[in-house]
Amino acid sequence: MHRFRITITNSPDRAEQLRLASRIRQELIERTRVSLASDYPLPGVHRDEQGRAYLEFATNDLNRIRQVLHEGGHDQHAALSEPRDPLGEPCASCGNVAGPVLPAICPNCGFREITPCPVCQQLNPRSSYEHVSGNLFLCPTPLEGARHRVRFTYNEPMFNPDGTYHQPFIVILEAEPL
Repeated sequence: MHRFRITITNSPDRAEQLRLASRIRQELIERTRVSLASDYPLPGVHRDEQGRAYLEFATNDLNRIRQVLHEGGHDQHAALSEPRDPLGEPCASCGNVAGPVLPAICPNCGFREITPCPVCQQLNPRSSYEHVSGNLFLCPTPLEGARHRVRFTYNEPMFNPDGTYHQPFIVILEAEPL
């Protein structure tokens, strides 16, 4: 089976995007043979890097999926695609998977995973930093033609009194000069 994605494209209202995605998901479950396995593809409704709601499923009958979308009037606000990128990490707060790279700020719940770089002031995803050793990393944003060194540390206290992560989860500090 191949992995497919339906992205809600023509609704700026976030709540309406979720309603549409949930309705489409339910219709696919009821009217087609799709796999909604817990590990492949991604279960539930998520938000991509642009904040658009999407759902994923696996099927061998793509024509039936297109037919269900058309008959339900969903093809006017939903785009069907076949993602090739691997699934990225989930948000530590809500579990949303935005894409192959976890953004610095979750497009679903707004959880801030990491602070901006203290040297260049850019807000980069954690995975875009190059690991040097220990807690030492290279920022992906060059400043005056050179990449600069920074250190990662967890925000203390790591947890709020209600058990959720303290935001931002990772604090970036300027590394001492060489």
